[in-house]
Amino acid sequence: MNPSIGRSALILASGDDVPCTPWQLVNDDVVVICADGGARLARAWGITPQIILGDQDSLDEATEEYWQSKNIPFQRVSAVKDQTDMDLAVDYALGQGATSITLVGGWGSRIDHALGNVELLYRLALGGVQNWLLTKEHRLSAFCKEFRAKVNLGSVVSLIPLSPEVLRVSTTGLLYPLHGVTLHKGSTLTISNVAADADISVRIADGVLLAILQ
Repeated sequence: MNPSIGRSALILASGDDVPCTPWQLVNDDVVVICADGGARLARAWGITPQIILGDQDSLDEATEEYWQSKNIPFQRVSAVKDQTDMDLAVDYALGQGATSITLVGGWGSRIDHALGNVELLYRLALGGVQNWLLTKEHRLSAFCKEFRAKVNLGSVVSLIPLSPEVLRVSTTGLLYPLHGVTLHKGSTLTISNVAADADISVRIADGVLLAILQ
């Protein structure tokens, strides 16, 4: 996340596949939002959220009481709703002017929610919002034009089309380079590439592509 390009948001959710530590996710410019049971992770990491929102189906009483004692506001919604708690948290972050949003706790045993969160990355990419979904072992990001990242040499880099077509895909820093290739949704062509450089980049002419970094 890079606060210099706009306000950043960190959304914590209740998925169990999360980084071991907060890493470099939080500073004074980052808005921290808890999607329901993500409040447990915030407490464990010692991170104070700006707000906790959701339908409370994954928020235990002890955690709720803890944050109430800290005067953290709760935005309670009905369990009968048309959006997941993570989706609502993303809308809240966008309403706060976030131009970069990182999701933690967005992957785990609920595969339906995990795949839904990939769709949120897709929506953010279409809106020009920098996005990340972090797990213990991977970083995911969707983008429309250009993607750059620092990676470990020899680590796995996979690219997955999220739109029906992704046009003129070109890469640098990968063992198996692409030069103006068109990718089609449903293809596994770009799974399990390898980082040949610590700095990689991907450029596309049209479409939405998901980068998965080991």
